[in-house]
Amino acid sequence: MKKKLSILMSIALLALLSLAGSRKAYAQDASVSYQTFYDDLSPYGQWVSDPQYGNVWVPNESGDFRPYGSDGYWVMTDYGNTWVSTEPWGWAAYHYGRWTYDPYYGWIWIPGYEWAPAWVSWRFGGGYCGWAPLGPGGGLDYACPNSWWVFVGPQYLYDHDAYHHWGGPRSNGTYIARTQIMRNDYVNSKTNVRYNFGPRADAITAVTHQPVKVYHVAQEARPGKAAVSGNIVSMYHPAVNRSTVNSARPKNAIPAPQAISTPHENNTLSASKQPAFKAQAQNNTAAPNGGNHRANANPGQQHTAAPRPAPQPQQRPQPQSRPAPQPQPRPQPQPQPRPQPQPRPMPQPQQRPQPMPPQRQEAPRQEAPHGGERR
Repeated sequence: MKKKLSILMSIALLALLSLAGSRKAYAQDASVSYQTFYDDLSPYGQWVSDPQYGNVWVPNESGDFRPYGSDGYWVMTDYGNTWVSTEPWGWAAYHYGRWTYDPYYGWIWIPGYEWAPAWVSWRFGGGYCGWAPLGPGGGLDYACPNSWWVFVGPQYLYDHDAYHHWGGPRSNGTYIARTQIMRNDYVNSKTNVRYNFGPRADAITAVTHQPVKVYHVAQEARPGKAAVSGNIVSMYHPAVNRSTVNSARPKNAIPAPQAISTPHENNTLSASKQPAFKAQAQNNTAAPNGGNHRANANPGQQHTAAPRPAPQPQQRPQPQSRPAPQPQPRPQPQPQPRPQPQPRPMPQPQQRPQPMPPQRQEAPRQEAPHGGERR
């Protein structure tokens, strides 16, 4: 009897431990509100309310920023090719939602509630491997602008500096001509979310002749950077409660100064060339339609409308007393020097002409006719 009782108590204890463990696992996988995106990303960018896309996020990044390119690297996990971001906001912007590019704003993240190892398109072949962020309003076959793609050799795909092996957007025409769209769709059995797996490990090995390390994705306890240790990639990837999408609101959102346009090309690779919105936000001058809504230049502060000062009564200007005219001193006449008389020149005596002695005129001698001399 005692033995049976001991067995029953052991079974009950195991059941309690199992229930506690299941509750712990459920707590780790518990869904979060859509508000988590708004609150956690506010310190790292500006929320903008757009009439078409709703509340979108513009990260505080330099002009050469490019999603799935300039701030992370790829690893192969049990979910497929997974982007490991080096940014504290990467857990959200690279695994939920979509990206688009607008010349005025730069790169813009549009939130979503479905998690994936990465929301990108893939191309493969001809000695190259390429990927590009999925844009808004399209499925897994979204046709993005050509300049959104990043291409590297398969041997560099899992390098931490793979981005630096890319030839830049102006070379993408050549890469696109040599590659084909790759669709390896995968459906997460737990969430029923479909995404593009990307190139498989054997496809990379066939080119590099090197084995591909496969990591396991573990749940991180709180938002932040992903951590890689051994064969484990720890990242925050909670389920998002869809019922909170319409009720959640960012606290520091500003009305869109300009409506977000359709996805544009992005050929900018200069860190010093900032989009106009970011330059204005840094100067607190981003305003819709000339209004007074200012972008939050300090990402650590919540945006609040500045109180309008109470109007002060206008004081009528007091008449200014006119200064009495001061008598102007009359100028004293200055004595003019009298002109000195000029000495009159003495007349010089004129010399009389001396009479010339009369010249004696000789009478012409007349010749006598016929040779005689006349006397």
